Amino acid sequence: MHSRRSFLCWTASAALAQKARKGQVILLVGAPGSGKSTQAAYLKKQYGLPTISAEQLIQDDPAMLAQSRSPNIKGITSRSDPALNVLLRKRLAMIDVKNGFALDGYPATKDHVDYLMKLGRELGLAPPIVIQLDIPDEESRRRLLKRGNKDDTPQTIEQLIKDYHREMDFIQLYFPDVSIHKVAGTRKPSQVSKSLKQILDPYLKD
Repeated sequence: MHSRRSFLCWTASAALAQKARKGQVILLVGAPGSGKSTQAAYLKKQYGLPTISAEQLIQDDPAMLAQSRSPNIKGITSRSDPALNVLLRKRLAMIDVKNGFALDGYPATKDHVDYLMKLGRELGLAPPIVIQLDIPDEESRRRLLKRGNKDDTPQTIEQLIKDYHREMDFIQLYFPDVSIHKVAGTRKPSQVSKSLKQILDPYLKD
């Protein structure tokens, strides 16, 4: 598979220039309501890592997403739109990637994965570390309904859960040689943060 070869190429390039790495890519994945925003804030405080979410990229330039959407192509949502690739590049140009960054909700498609691999090689970034905040779908539904957001209708909640499983499937398929660190997201946020620290300290601590 092209993406698998791209990953191996990225890994080899990073290994040859380990001392020149600019930063570590963290893929923060989890069902809606699993606590990704809370843990993203922790990563920023603990390691100085900026976090870029798919929602932020969508908000960056919704007009661009609308223009890129072809009426003849069905099944493309904002979170799976190829235009997010360009928006990610623009966002990365605005931040310091020296210490790396975390991604939430991206990549969600093969196109996204290929583009992320390309960016990784261009920027000299280390291969990604995948952290999955694991909670059952039923817990995800319960948490979203509890927070009382008017946008969290039963239909949108089911779509968000579906998007998460699709994202996870793509990561498992196209990052076959990357270890996915599964962290129980049903615990207290401080306990989840402690698990993240144990995983990331060997990579991010000086």
